[in-house]
Amino acid sequence: MSSGLYGAGELGVLVRGDSVLDGTFECLRRIWSKPDALVDRHLPRSEYQTRLLEQHLGRQDPKLYDELKASMGDHPITKLDSGCGVIMDALSLREGFHLLHDLPEDHGWDVMLDWAAIERLPSKTKFICREWFDAQSPSAVKRDDFRFIGDLNVPQLPGTDPEFVWTRHPDRRLEDAMKGNYSVEELTDIYADVKTLLEGIIAESVHEEFLVTSDHGYVNHLGGNPYALSDSDEDGEFVGVYEDFSEKGTYRLVVYAEDGDGNLSEPKTGEVRMGGSVYLPFILRQQP
Repeated sequence: MSSGLYGAGELGVLVRGDSVLDGTFECLRRIWSKPDALVDRHLPRSEYQTRLLEQHLGRQDPKLYDELKASMGDHPITKLDSGCGVIMDALSLREGFHLLHDLPEDHGWDVMLDWAAIERLPSKTKFICREWFDAQSPSAVKRDDFRFIGDLNVPQLPGTDPEFVWTRHPDRRLEDAMKGNYSVEELTDIYADVKTLLEGIIAESVHEEFLVTSDHGYVNHLGGNPYALSDSDEDGEFVGVYEDFSEKGTYRLVVYAEDGDGNLSEPKTGEVRMGGSVYLPFILRQQP
């Protein structure tokens, strides 16, 4: 049984949709669009259901992983030719479904939420930035149409068409949460900061069309990782990626071989975990 992870509507998309990933997106909507999905004691259940969904779909429809791999490297941000592209570090569907609700309600904006496949494995900022902007980090990008925002203050934006903005949030706050500077119960506060930052970018920009996306999807910050890299893996030859895998909250370790140029091989386990990023294409319309 689906354990309430999907109903008739989501099942219909899973069975009859063009892509099983479309159905997966609808199942994630069922989990994360609930008003209390981010709130203290409800958050662990939302995370748990996401892991359970992955396991369930992995067993029922293993082609999910093939579709994910086949759709990699075709992110909509790479095709943006007008408007403003906003990359928010570690923004995910977890926050996306709430932005989908809050932005129209607060501002009357037209907003559409959709999924985008990961750009590559593992999905890490330095690799994505290099492929999208030919730089090792977003703070190192030297382009007239690009602006990096490291804190919650919005500077003057390029004003080019298109223009690109890369923010260090929400990942900076999420990393602080892992260090104990914030509690997991404050994810709603992190979301509020991200929403305010995005609203500030929109207000500062000269554009009326925005594509909001992420360099990688969310990480579950509710528990520690019981695995550690071996001595041989810590010498820089390998990159370890920790994957939350079981409904009991255990983890598995996937290790990718890396050459001197940062190119990565397939994971040593031969498995690829379901993942992806969120993008929020929305059009701001002047209200009458």
